[in-house]
Amino acid sequence: MNEHFSLETIRHAFADFSDKTVTVYVPRPAVEIGGEKWRILRKNVVDAVQNHAPNADRIIERLQNFELPNFRANGIVLFQDGEHYRMAHLNSRPVASITTGEPPFILPLLADYQNRETHWVLFVTRDEPKLFLYSGGHVKDMTDRLDAPKYRSVEARRHVHDDVFFHSVSRGSASAGEGESAFHALGTGQDEERDKTDRAFYEDVANAADQALPPQTKTLHVIGEEGTVGHFAQVMEHGRFDLVQHHAGGPNEVEQHIKEAFGDESATEGKLPEGKNLPDLNDAAKAGQIDTLYLPVEHALLEEMHEQADEHVKFREFAHDSSEAGHNRTAYLALENGADINWYAAHKHNAVAEIRADLRW
Repeated sequence: MNEHFSLETIRHAFADFSDKTVTVYVPRPAVEIGGEKWRILRKNVVDAVQNHAPNADRIIERLQNFELPNFRANGIVLFQDGEHYRMAHLNSRPVASITTGEPPFILPLLADYQNRETHWVLFVTRDEPKLFLYSGGHVKDMTDRLDAPKYRSVEARRHVHDDVFFHSVSRGSASAGEGESAFHALGTGQDEERDKTDRAFYEDVANAADQALPPQTKTLHVIGEEGTVGHFAQVMEHGRFDLVQHHAGGPNEVEQHIKEAFGDESATEGKLPEGKNLPDLNDAAKAGQIDTLYLPVEHALLEEMHEQADEHVKFREFAHDSSEAGHNRTAYLALENGADINWYAAHKHNAVAEIRADLRW
């Protein structure tokens, strides 16, 4: 998927896919044990795909070579339709599923992209930068996929004193040859060298975050001591992320600080349009009549992140006559014909979880 992720990106990405697409969602295993759990699950995942979609050769090949560190976040989705192939990373953990003989199954992908309750948080500190994922009140340490250096390793790499020269200085009546060594910096002072080291460190940390996060991530929250966070944001203000600063102390209780930072947020949702029968909406989507489609998060097929998440992967298959497949066809047709997509939480509106729409005519 393109790094400039948007609904338009998704629309263009699947322009050449047909209604005979194989879609596979794979969650990252909740119990990792150094990758051993994934190596066991990977064989089961490949077998499941081969049993349901033996012609999905590119999906199977990708899964066979997919290692635990390749997960950028909590799941992946793979699409194949003949020679057309796509893969995307998901912030959230998707329900494991396989869909065949349908348009690309994009409901979890759309929900993950537009999830307003999921935030990536980078803890910037010179000792050990850390990466966290906040989702629905839960904080998960994702530092294992952040290949960021410690400050001292950047400092050692730069060899701050490489550009100095030494000579002997006469002290009192001592001869020049017996004098104490002294040094003078060539070209730059210590403060300037420190600034250069700081910049190199922050750039390395930012590059590591760029590699670790899914391409659809637009906003990166940065937490840490005020001066450190401010300096990092100043250096990286023209990077690919929109940075949001949060000021907190050292590494102790950083996860609690993250919960406090997002604990009071509440996404404001406007008034919902009236619900309509799905066949009517499907026809409207096909005709390009839908301006905005409203999908309930209850249909997102994303699992809540928590410490007791199931470590097993049991695939669901959505048949043509299933409600999930019907919802997806409507959403896919609406998106294909230029509609906007909004997700809403039905319980916040005391409403029935159903698809709704604003129509163009």
